[in-house]
Amino acid sequence: MTSQWTVLARFKQLAPVDDAEAEEILPLCVVNLERILAQLREDANKNDIRITEAAAALTYYDYVLRSSAQADAVTSFKAGDITVSKTASSLSDAAQKIKTDALIELAPLMKDTRFLFINI
Repeated sequence: MTSQWTVLARFKQLAPVDDAEAEEILPLCVVNLERILAQLREDANKNDIRITEAAAALTYYDYVLRSSAQADAVTSFKAGDITVSKTASSLSDAAQKIKTDALIELAPLMKDTRFLFINI
């Protein structure tokens, strides 16, 4: 079964962090993995890689939001004629896309909790 350690390992591929940061991220991995597991169908394979991907994507999204809220983060630098910039919105947009794509891939394993009843 997928564990918080496999989620953390996948997260580290999305955002390389040191051991101290990884220790802070691990509770987010646990929370997001539990969020995903709670939404799975009973017959879903708990070892499916899409579960790890989705939990890591949710963790990465949370991490990006938290990081962008920190005011002292370096967002751009200039070396001669070259300027490199990372805006908080571009990082959060990328994290949102990663999260959305992972959840779309996970959809076949999830419970159908949406129901619409209308009078015709």
